[in-house]
Amino acid sequence: MLLGIRWRSMQLKIIAWAFGPAAIILGAVALVIFIAYQQVTEDLVIERDQDLTRLVASQLATELMDYTNILAALARTADIYRADPQSQQAALERASNRLVVFDGGVLILNTFGTVVAAQPVRPDALGADWSDRPYFHQILRSSGPIFSSIVPDGPQGQEVIAVAVPITDEQGEFRGTIVGLFQVGEVTVSPFYGTIVKLRWGESGSAYLVDSQGRLIYHPHLERIGDNISDQEIVQQVLAGKVGAVRTIDFEGQDIVAGYAPVPGTPWGLITEETWSTLFQASEGYRLFLLFLLILGIVVPMLVVMAGVKRLTEPITQMIEAAQAVAAGNFGRKIVVNTGDELEELAKQFNSMSAQLHQSYARLEERVAGRTQALSTINAITAAVSGSLDLADILPDALDKTLEITGMEAGGAFRLNRANQTLSLMAHRGLSPALTTHLEELPLAGGAAAQAVEEGRPVAKKVADYPEGKWRDLLMAEAWQLVVSIPLLSKGEPLGTINLFSQNLRTPASEQLSLLAAIGQQIGVALENAKLYEQAQKLAAAEERQRLARDLHDSVTQALYGVTLYAEAANRLLQVGDVDQATEHLNDLRETAQEALREVRLLIFQLRPPVLEKEGLLAALQTRLEAVEGRSGLRTVLDIEGNGNLGRLPLELETGLYRIAQEALNNILKHAQAHEVRVSLQYIEPEARIILEISDDGRGFEANNGAGKGRLGLRSMEERAALLGGALTVTSSPGQGTCVRVEVKRDKVD
Repeated sequence: MLLGIRWRSMQLKIIAWAFGPAAIILGAVALVIFIAYQQVTEDLVIERDQDLTRLVASQLATELMDYTNILAALARTADIYRADPQSQQAALERASNRLVVFDGGVLILNTFGTVVAAQPVRPDALGADWSDRPYFHQILRSSGPIFSSIVPDGPQGQEVIAVAVPITDEQGEFRGTIVGLFQVGEVTVSPFYGTIVKLRWGESGSAYLVDSQGRLIYHPHLERIGDNISDQEIVQQVLAGKVGAVRTIDFEGQDIVAGYAPVPGTPWGLITEETWSTLFQASEGYRLFLLFLLILGIVVPMLVVMAGVKRLTEPITQMIEAAQAVAAGNFGRKIVVNTGDELEELAKQFNSMSAQLHQSYARLEERVAGRTQALSTINAITAAVSGSLDLADILPDALDKTLEITGMEAGGAFRLNRANQTLSLMAHRGLSPALTTHLEELPLAGGAAAQAVEEGRPVAKKVADYPEGKWRDLLMAEAWQLVVSIPLLSKGEPLGTINLFSQNLRTPASEQLSLLAAIGQQIGVALENAKLYEQAQKLAAAEERQRLARDLHDSVTQALYGVTLYAEAANRLLQVGDVDQATEHLNDLRETAQEALREVRLLIFQLRPPVLEKEGLLAALQTRLEAVEGRSGLRTVLDIEGNGNLGRLPLELETGLYRIAQEALNNILKHAQAHEVRVSLQYIEPEARIILEISDDGRGFEANNGAGKGRLGLRSMEERAALLGGALTVTSSPGQGTCVRVEVKRDKVD
């Protein structure tokens, strides 16, 4: 019976309307051929335009070499690379006929980037420092010619294009740069623009040239020269060094094909445009013929069989619409077909497929949302714990963020004491005083925390499953139902836990436990960093105490012992009436006491003075000079030099410079026998260089033979300068004083 129904329905329809499918096939073939022809034609046109643009760009690069050859030929003459600026100026004037193509003039820069000659003569440029010009920097790194973007280097600041060629001698040594300038602008008429205009863009269309900043060097609409069009996608592609062509819309809304290619040997890009209608005009006749065949093969037969196939095409139309809806994301779309044939069966299969897609997409969205939330959670935890190296800040912040993410009502953060196997409470939220007291020193046994530490993974445990005892009674008295313990791990070793409490009984999913494990690892890494930082601070403090103890023993203790001896000797002499000898001992006592006082002041200032952190290096140096050198009877001068505002420097840099100055000043007090000390601090803005000099008018020493190495602490100062990424030099000679100079770059420390 089923076979009979299918035969009477589907196969009879096929027999009855056989020419209908034939017409559809004919029309489909014609349509495919028509679309394929259009696509192939468009691809060929775009490929042709791409190749043409690349060819024109190469042709333009070849034409431009004529200008660089003029400059290169002049640069190779001895009058240029050997002569002084006056001779170079004369050489330019003699070659003025050849240089007339450079309507913006020609200039010569020496090896330092200073303009030394110009044709025509430019008083505004001669002697100027052009070492900051990008093309000058590029010449230093390249042996070939350099083409610049639009720069304001022309006469009276006119915008020009610079062509730079290196000047080298017979040995190839760099002697300077010769620069030719082309004026740019709407009214400019020059051989440079003539070179661009005479290039062939194809049978029709136009082209324009942009520099590395996206500014128009040339455009058919001359008023647009100099405009910045770097925001256009095509311009960004060509400035990135890419070659291609695309079909797009121009400024006037016309359908065009735009080709783009970089100009070899320059930072410029060439863009050509041709209207689509012009390019596609040759294929218009064939397209009309294909359209006629399509109409003949589809429309005419459809008019004949329209009434008969309507019932057959309606289910297909529904299925197409449903398929489009599913493709647009409307999963679960169903269609109803009651034809009793294969179409109805196909509709059922389509509905089944649509339902399965709907379910699969829903599950996929859930997994993506879960993974996104997990990543966001880990990022939030990392941000919370990475802002400090203090355990007192890390654990409370980590606990707050974990509670916020998990939605648990209360929690505590614990640090693991390996010696006695206990957990010390470091922070807590939402816990009662009774629970807080019990948790201050929690034994690592029998609870969720013990299991989490032992297994190295988060553990969720119901309060009802805890063994009977005080801890279980406390939890149940406050209606806590669930305890989740997260181990804080670093390199697989437990450092503590975070315990979370909830009054709602729930079973965390495996994905949630994996997320909690990742959170514990992130917090564990932060704890390990804080622990290492704390150990480093303790070690530094211990080393500083040992150093101060040595200094006290070596200097102040001996001085005080000398004071005691002089006092006892003076006392004995006074008892026997020898006043003169006693007076001498008292004078020695006073000098020794003053020496001890200076040593104590030095030891005090070897510590970081508070003013260094509060007010900076300048204030610290001034305070040091007033409190130590000034009180010791020395004349002190503090100079701030340079063309920049020093401001506050990074604390590491200020501390290092202060320690070097401190060591140099200590040497002056102890060894120099000086009357005046001068401290100079200079900040040079363009290079971000900082120069510190400490000089005196004391007895000096023979620096060339290594005198003072080690004895004057020079090695310590050199090591400090090296840590700052700088260099230290010492200049001295007997009777001429000493100068200690340290030079660093700010970016080496930032």
